[in-house]
Parts: sequence; structure tokens; C-alpha cells
Amino acid sequence: MRKISALVVTVGLLASLTACATEAGPGAAGCPSTGDAASVVSVSGAFGKKPDVTVPTPIATTKTEVATITAGDGEKVVDGTPVSIDFTLFDGTTGQELENSGYDGTTPNPITVGGSTLGPLADGLKCSTVGSRVVVTMKASELNASAQGSAPTTKNDEPDASYVAVVDIRKAYLPKADGHLVPGANGLPAVVTAPNGAPGISVPDAAAPTSEVTHLVRQGTGHTLTSKDTAVIQFTAVTWETPATVASSTWTNGGSATSVRLDDDQIPAEITKALIGQTVGSQVMVVIPADQAKGIAQTYVYVFDVLGVL
Repeated sequence: MRKISALVVTVGLLASLTACATEAGPGAAGCPSTGDAASVVSVSGAFGKKPDVTVPTPIATTKTEVATITAGDGEKVVDGTPVSIDFTLFDGTTGQELENSGYDGTTPNPITVGGSTLGPLADGLKCSTVGSRVVVTMKASELNASAQGSAPTTKNDEPDASYVAVVDIRKAYLPKADGHLVPGANGLPAVVTAPNGAPGISVPDAAAPTSEVTHLVRQGTGHTLTSKDTAVIQFTAVTWETPATVASSTWTNGGSATSVRLDDDQIPAEITKALIGQTVGSQVMVVIPADQAKGIAQTYVYVFDVLGVL
């Protein structure tokens, strides 16, 4: 068997998961710090609506800090949790609003705590609960360096500059597939998962299938995906042919979940066909054989974690 490891799990990650799962919230061991930089921001207004915010300037911080404005009664956000949020971002030097999520009722693409997308902002949500409104202050230089896609429209690279974000945590998704294990199938790759859910895929020393194969690794019990859904997923794809290599992986490329519209004709039909009908919490293996007519030069093995629906 040729094993392709999707992720090396560090002791630090395991420690932070354990601490955050058992402690009370922000300010506790393994959770973001609380402090003056966040607590001096004044916020009013209803959850889910654009808040009225006063940022006393200048605000400077050497680390990410969190202040809870209102605490929600939903599930706790841990490392690896994708969340949908509304937010307003301010320049801590001037108090100027830089951008906001729109607060228009649509469900934005999730960000993943512990991932690189909006890194310090997302990390500031760890140990808070769904339904909470929090203030996150962070070094501006760190957000500039880690933001992908939704970068601030105005950047501030001064060493002591900060950003201030008021965040509503609207929804959380599974951090990994949590369904029950399903027995493997002869002739197909074996899948083992790290504690955070990232798969390691062992490809057999055998000829690849000549037709598409879908196999459940874990069977979830949540919502059944339909063609109208936008699924929240993590995935790893490896090649079957020797030498087997990781072709793509959300687990290692930023560590962030992504969303897939199951009616999007830009997504390969083999993928959407395999995902429609699966349940949230499932881990699904899909083997797509080489097909020169479709421009698929190699056989690929995909492993999807179905984490939720937008």
C-alpha cells in the first residue's frame, strides 16, 4: 500500500483542541486572550444587524484579543470549525470603517478557525459560541499577511497598527466528518483520519478502476444533500498511478473548509453526482478514472468530509 499522508498533526494542535473543548471561553487556557484593546470598543444594536460601533482611537495591540458583547447559547467554536459570520472591520488607528459583510440575510462562505483565511480574525472566534457577538482586535500586519480573498480594502502596515472587528457568529459547521465507520471495500484505497479529521489515503498496488466508484467511509446522520444545496466540505485528492501524490487538499492548502454548489455545472459532474444524496457528517471516497476524452489524464481518488449546508 502506498500511503499519502494529508496532514501532520502537531502536539500543539492537539493540546489546543483539548484545552478549548473543556474550558469556559475566551480568556481561558488555550483560548484567545481578553484585554483592554477589545473591551474599550462600544457596540450596540441587534445581533445579525449592522451594529453601531464607537472605536476610541488609537487602539494598539500586540496580540489578538477578544471581548464578548453578547454570549450566544449555541455550540462552542473549536479549532477546525467552519463558521458563517457577519462582521464590520475598522482601522484601529483612525476608527474608520473599512468593510462589512453586508448584513443582507444571505449566508456567506464560511471561514475556518485555525485556517489561513482571515487567520487572526477567525482564530479570535475560538471558544466563543454560536449566537455570540464579539469584538476582536488584532495586529493589522497579521491580518494583511493571512487574509485570502476578503482582504481589507485599506491596509495598514505600521508596526503598532491594529484592526478592530465586530463579529456575529451566525452558524457553525462540523469540524470533521463524525459519522460511524463503514467497512472498507476490496480493491479500493484505505482511509485513516488524523484526530482533526484530515485523511491519510493508502492506494493499493493494483490496477485502477475503469469506471467511477463511490464508497462511504463514514455514514453521517445529518441533512441529505440535494442538487439545490451548497455543501460545506473539506477534501483531499490523490493520484492513483505511481508515484501516488497529493494533487489537492483543503486540509493542507490553508486548512480551510470550502463550499460547493451542487447545481454548478463548473464542478465536474462525477463530483456532484457522488455528493448528492450523501448526508452531513459523512466521509465519502470517490474514484474518478482516467478518461482521455474528458481530458482526465490520471485516475484520482477524492475523499470528502461533508460538514454542513449553507
